[in-house]
This record gives sequence, structure tokens and C-alpha cells, in this order.
Amino acid sequence: MILLDDACAKVDEPTHGRLGRILVDLDLDFVLTSERLMGNWPEVPSLHIYECLRDPHVRGVATLHYTWNGRHRRLVSV
Repeated sequence: MILLDDACAKVDEPTHGRLGRILVDLDLDFVLTSERLMGNWPEVPSLHIYECLRDPHVRGVATLHYTWNGRHRRLVSV
């Protein structure tokens, strides 16, 4: 497993999907953190996505779970 912390920070947008494709081609399990990217690029055939949400007035962190099938992102029921 590989952790990529803000992996696409200095990478142009057209290259994001290509980086995802490399991870898929190498058959790596990965965790990607980002403030703005979800990893749902057509080059990535499937993915589980967790979005962390925080309200500064409430204790704790809420998460939303999505699945990506290579074409569509779907919210998993909570």
C-alpha cells in the first residue's frame, strides 16, 4: 500500500488521470489525500472515496463514502 499526501499539488490537471493510471497499471493499493481532488478519473476503473467534513462549531468529523466505477461517482447510503 502506498500513501500519496497531496499527490497532485504541483501537477497540471490533464496529468492527474495519468498518475492514477500508473497506480492502476502497477496494481498498487493506494490512499490519496487532497483538499480538492477525489481521484474519480476515467483512467481509474474503480475506487472508494471518503470525504471528511468538519464544521468548526461542532466536535468531530463527518465522512461521506462514495464509490467510483470508472464513469460515475455514487454516494453510498449513510
